[in-house]
Amino acid sequence: MNKKQTPTIEDVARRAGVSRSTASLVINKSPLVREKTRLLVEKVIEEIHYVPNSNARALSARTTGNLGVIFMQDYLPDSTRISYNNDQHVGLASFNFSNGIMTGLSGTDYGIIMERFCSVKAPDALPRIVNEKRVDGVFIVGLPYSTQFIPNLKKTGLPFTLVGVGNHQEGVDSIYADAGDGTEIAVRELLETGHRRICLLNCSPSLPSHQGRLNGCLRAMEAYGIPFDPAWNIHGSTNNGQAAFHAFRAFWEAGNRPDGIVAANGQSAAGVMAYLYQAGIRVPDAVSIIAYEDSSLCGYAAPALTAVNIRKEDIGARAARCLIDRIKNPDKPAECIALPPYLVRLDSVQTR
Repeated sequence: MNKKQTPTIEDVARRAGVSRSTASLVINKSPLVREKTRLLVEKVIEEIHYVPNSNARALSARTTGNLGVIFMQDYLPDSTRISYNNDQHVGLASFNFSNGIMTGLSGTDYGIIMERFCSVKAPDALPRIVNEKRVDGVFIVGLPYSTQFIPNLKKTGLPFTLVGVGNHQEGVDSIYADAGDGTEIAVRELLETGHRRICLLNCSPSLPSHQGRLNGCLRAMEAYGIPFDPAWNIHGSTNNGQAAFHAFRAFWEAGNRPDGIVAANGQSAAGVMAYLYQAGIRVPDAVSIIAYEDSSLCGYAAPALTAVNIRKEDIGARAARCLIDRIKNPDKPAECIALPPYLVRLDSVQTR
């Protein structure tokens, strides 16, 4: 073999003294090959530094070797010039979920193609990588999406798994965080540390997790025999710090005085803290704050935010295994799994 030429599967087969089909079976890890033959072919592959042609393998197997990560968004930026102020959709949750997905795919033959997609603005549309059949399966990360989106995705026959906070449907592979469970943990922590006037800074009512968070808050308050005023379930128009700042300012300036706040995420908590700082109100001396969805924002905040860790990376890794299993076994029962959250105690809660 000319050293300047790239080794081929024919070179492997000839040097190992086997047929091309046998060499292909070894490369594709088929259990049909005898152990002695497998070891021989693998030795030759190592000696001549053969690298399988992924494009040729994809054509023969009618697969792409890629999985799609679709980030669902309520809008798509039309410019790279964005604000890094508190009016930005931070996107840390999607980033953490995708990190978990890539960890879960480590050691497999799958690559990743990512796409941002806004189903709200195009209710009947599907992502390009789905329409163009560029992937063998997709992860649908986050919300929102139109009511037609999942039924239309099912019609394609493409395997998919839902990933995110409250992102689940009956009969569909869904690996997710239950926002109600996490909110209940946060409210219970405030109650157990002596807080009684608790405000829930919820996510937008347009998201399914809004009601779940409220239900979790109500469960915790009911367990302590403390009524919850529906007017203390407040929300911004979006899940960013600026919207939280304005929503909480209106709440506070209406004369409400909570001693504890549970925020929908780190950026919302940061928006509340910005208002309290401007108003000269100290956290946690006067008001304690807990953020749902622990993130790097919580550690960088001053004081550092006590938060509910929803195990985003674990959710992503579990979703990766789920989708691979679905591709291998299309008829298996749907998995709908909520990973249990836990509390990370830092500096933003003070016992009353």
